[in-house]
Formats: sequence, C-alpha cells, structure tokens
Amino acid sequence: MKTVNLSIPEETWRLARIEAARRNTSLSALVRGYLNAVACGKAPVHLEDGPADADRAQREELAAALGNCGLVLGYQPTRTKTYER
Repeated sequence: MKTVNLSIPEETWRLARIEAARRNTSLSALVRGYLNAVACGKAPVHLEDGPADADRAQREELAAALGNCGLVLGYQPTRTKTYER
C-alpha cells in the first residue's frame, strides 16, 4: 500500500473528519474509498480551478435557466399529436 500526503484547506479537513466520524470510519478510509471509485470510473472527478469547474458552472446555469422557463425535457408527443394537421 502506498502513502500519499495531501494539502487541503483547514475547513475541508475539519468537515471531512466530521463526516468520517458520522460514518464511523477514518478520513483515510473515506479518501481511499473515493480514489477507488474514481479509478473504477464510478465517481466524478472535480478539478480545482480548472476547465471542468467552468464547464460545470455553465451546465448548472443552463439547467437553472431551462428549469425557470417551464420547458419539459424529454417530452415526446404521441404519433397522433405529431401528425396532427
């Protein structure tokens, strides 16, 4: 098993420790579980201050705008409705 040193903000560390305690596990186990999930493609990867953050912000903004306009995504009219003249 490899050892990894991480630098994280104090508040992130504190909140992560609280979450680990709530789950009755260690912070190392939480990080190990997340990294295993990332390696298997089962967890999202959030890059710090990178293009992914800008893309995510744009997607969230678009989703909010679509949510406010009353548009129903995934609506498929019936055959009768489609060919109605």
